[in-house]
Amino acid sequence: MKRKISIIVGIIIVIALVVFFNIKLNYKENNIDKNKDIIVEDIINDTDKDINQEEILDDSVIGTLTIPKINLNNVNICESVELETLAHSIGHFENTNIYDGNVGLASHNAGTKANYFANINKLEKGDEIYYKTRYGTKEYIVDNITQIDSYDWSKLEQTEDNRITLITCISGNSNVRLCVQGIEKK
Repeated sequence: MKRKISIIVGIIIVIALVVFFNIKLNYKENNIDKNKDIIVEDIINDTDKDINQEEILDDSVIGTLTIPKINLNNVNICESVELETLAHSIGHFENTNIYDGNVGLASHNAGTKANYFANINKLEKGDEIYYKTRYGTKEYIVDNITQIDSYDWSKLEQTEDNRITLITCISGNSNVRLCVQGIEKK
């Protein structure tokens, strides 16, 4: 009799835990979706405005990057991809365009507090990227995700279309980089 009661109590506890974690997971997913919607709405409502003066802390800040799917929100982009720059911001490849054409950006994905590209591996074709500068805001749609050789800079070459190219290391493999490209939404 005690064994049956123990089994029944155990089953009730397991069911309660499953229900609890299911509710918690749904709550978290709903909040992520709400945050994503709020970020996108803020960007859409602010698209025609120039970047706020407060957002330009010094001459090295060229703009901000927002990627709703991975909860990246208005992170400063500074000129250069030197380690000193990447220690506190997303870096801009100086040999790429700042607004029109191919905009090349880099960031860490681990190992520092400025690992802004930690989750770009979760991006998929069709995801949105927002790039805001003093010249305006551009919306890009992810259309290419690939691994490139660590010495392959061809993805940063000039293009006739407007695109954004995001590059980061791949943990555990210093010979390749993750490259995510988006085309400007028309």
